[in-house]
Amino acid sequence: MIPPDTLAGRRKRTVPLAVRNVTFASADPGRLADFWAAATGYPRRRDRPEEVLLAPADWSFPRFNFQQAATPPGVPGRVHLDLTAADMAAEVDRLVGLGATRLWTIDAAQSGTTTWTTMADPDGNQFCVVQQPPDD
Repeated sequence: MIPPDTLAGRRKRTVPLAVRNVTFASADPGRLADFWAAATGYPRRRDRPEEVLLAPADWSFPRFNFQQAATPPGVPGRVHLDLTAADMAAEVDRLVGLGATRLWTIDAAQSGTTTWTTMADPDGNQFCVVQQPPDD
């Protein structure tokens, strides 16, 4: 552990990625969202049969996203990270250089909200790098 007095005067470290959402795949997103809403106290912010989003009252991050998927319980890939980047393309390239695989990109026009790239880490676990919207 670094003694607190050695941290005095240091500039705040800037991180290239921040956790945006923790996304759960579920056959019943509403049921799973109810559990996590009760566990976290986060209210429902988006409520559709195929997707439920829980977020703090101030819309801060991270948020919990529940998406409908037919994946049976216990199958890898049921939870993944959504990471926000100020420069998504540069971060995707950096992560590829670290050993990740670029799988596909969905642009804002297609999604209706934001642009993101789905990737896989070296073990095959999927995660998304989301372009930070200008108003975030």
